[in-house]
Amino acid sequence: MHIQFPVYRRGNTLVLHVRIAGRQIKRSLRTLDPNLAKVRATQLLGQLMAGELASTQPAAHAWSQMNTQSRDAAIHNDFLTPELTLAVSYGAQIAPAESTSTHKPPNSLMGRRVPKLPDHEKHVLAAVFAEYAQIKKLRMVTQNDYAGYAKEMVQFWGNRDIRTLSERDISDLIIHLRSAAGNDPRTIDNKTGFVRAVINFLIKHGRHPGSNPAADKNLVSKREKRKAGTKPFAYNDLKVVFGGEEFQRYGAKRPEIYLIVMVGLVTGMRVSSVARLTSADLKRSMHETPYIDISNDKTIAGNRDIPIPELLFKALGEFFDAHDDFGLQEREDGKGYSDQLNKPLKAFMKVHGYDKQYTKMSFHAFRKSFNQHLLMNKVERHICGAILGHVDETMTTGVYADPPSVDFLAEKICPKQIELLDYLGFRYPPMTM
Repeated sequence: MHIQFPVYRRGNTLVLHVRIAGRQIKRSLRTLDPNLAKVRATQLLGQLMAGELASTQPAAHAWSQMNTQSRDAAIHNDFLTPELTLAVSYGAQIAPAESTSTHKPPNSLMGRRVPKLPDHEKHVLAAVFAEYAQIKKLRMVTQNDYAGYAKEMVQFWGNRDIRTLSERDISDLIIHLRSAAGNDPRTIDNKTGFVRAVINFLIKHGRHPGSNPAADKNLVSKREKRKAGTKPFAYNDLKVVFGGEEFQRYGAKRPEIYLIVMVGLVTGMRVSSVARLTSADLKRSMHETPYIDISNDKTIAGNRDIPIPELLFKALGEFFDAHDDFGLQEREDGKGYSDQLNKPLKAFMKVHGYDKQYTKMSFHAFRKSFNQHLLMNKVERHICGAILGHVDETMTTGVYADPPSVDFLAEKICPKQIELLDYLGFRYPPMTM
């Protein structure tokens, strides 16, 4: 293993070891995965630098030489600014800065200036990719993906000035990813989309003189994405799998899975939002409407209040009276809880022979199914968007209007939720028939 960071292995984890302003700092990265360690080390370095450099004086770089060595680490003995440190994580090779003094750096940061990158070095791929990842607020899974994309592109193009990329360069990358790397079209679109977003960011801030060479380079159309993605199911099909005696018996053994599925089927909530629920998220409005308060969703629009029927509200309350949460663990790479739920669901379906008939059944399918059910029952689109946490960018409802209240949403949605729970034979605790 070779990690270009002041990182070494200690016991069953990787550790970040730096000196800032003469103070030695060690922080556990809580992983042995080198890629995840790079991301976490990048975040920690940024936080540490921000904390140490809070001063009205000119900004200074505080990295002193690091002598820690380990068989599991490659330690740089360079002075690194935060920008350069991030660039290293994306694959940049940075030469040590020449020292202008034989004296050791003083503990005080007063009066010392950070050596800034020349203009051409600010625009090399590794530095720009790192800057973009630092400025944008990204989920852990997106950070990991972008770090991988950036490293791959620096290796393919070399650490060149991003402003020199042409449409031919983008096409060459696409051909390489498809033929040599064996990526599927959607993965290629994700990677070219990353380049496009970074260049759009530079154009927006006046740092790129031309048009975006990665524009309009998608291999998969929006229509093809919709067709190939998770399909919605009619509730008569969902009843076959989740409304019978088999799932009731399964729910008696795994009540957390039973409740998560029922919440998903009548709210369209994302799996991560349901999996994180605790008793603190169950609330009542001033008009006593029971609802779920979602405050940590995938998107800003996803942070919302969803009304639920009294029967489901009491069932969740009863479960959380005996448990702190649903007991599911999020993946270390930030990719949520989908595996924790989809694996037991697929196992249940396989045991009872549903897996061959419903091959694309997943928790995300519940979300699409609920949305389709509401639209088919003539629920207004902006109400569907408010329930599902979709962004509404129309001037009338998205900009000038406040979101509908949870009491108003309950009037529109709860009768249909109650109907679905009854249709699916919901009861809690599930009966062992």
